Amino acid sequence: MELPTGQMNWSIWFWTCWPGSEGETMYIQWFVKGISSAGPGGQGVFTWADAKGLILAGHGIVSNWWRNKPGNRISPPEIEAVLTSDNLNRHVHDYASFGSLSPFISVASGCVERDALLGRNNVYSAIDTALAFATEDGRHPGALFYGWLPVGLNPAVELSAVGESIRDLNVYHRWSPFQLEGEITAKINIPANQIEKVEWWDLSVTGHQDTPVDVCNNSRFVAPTPLLNARELF
Repeated sequence: MELPTGQMNWSIWFWTCWPGSEGETMYIQWFVKGISSAGPGGQGVFTWADAKGLILAGHGIVSNWWRNKPGNRISPPEIEAVLTSDNLNRHVHDYASFGSLSPFISVASGCVERDALLGRNNVYSAIDTALAFATEDGRHPGALFYGWLPVGLNPAVELSAVGESIRDLNVYHRWSPFQLEGEITAKINIPANQIEKVEWWDLSVTGHQDTPVDVCNNSRFVAPTPLLNARELF
């Protein structure tokens, strides 16, 4: 399967030029987010119209924690209180009981498994992982969202603006049965203008895993170019 237009690599490095900064502090990571027709967090029916509405109406993808807040209202102190390492661990390893309360959003970016015994690397596709989740291995329709996130090079759970590279063993050293899902976790919400497109998949219609039923491109998508470490001459 091909990446969305212009996405030649999964990640694009850039520099953060704070005074005293030395080297890279963040990078841009392209991702795929799968949402099943059972709805985010399994809460109700999620249709193709709903999927398109998340980007066309400008809502983006919000965390279950925000979605389930009374009146959908949150405050900066509340955000600070829920962005903790304990909550991140529960999001990854206890989602069945914590998912509806989680301020984190799981997205897939692919992963590589090293097989020392056979002397080879096994590559796990982000698209395949997200599609299997969105459709429950082809049993029902689902949506795939393609977009980008800024991700920290080190754990930065308390900072809502950057994602966590859960899949990266150089960052998160703890063994996890879910590491090969290639997970990056966004926080609180993924803005609509960081989502390039959404696809609707229904394998009962297409009969195979190479073709979505429909595609909606986001006309208000903003590429991460302004964040990259290249400047035009003037």
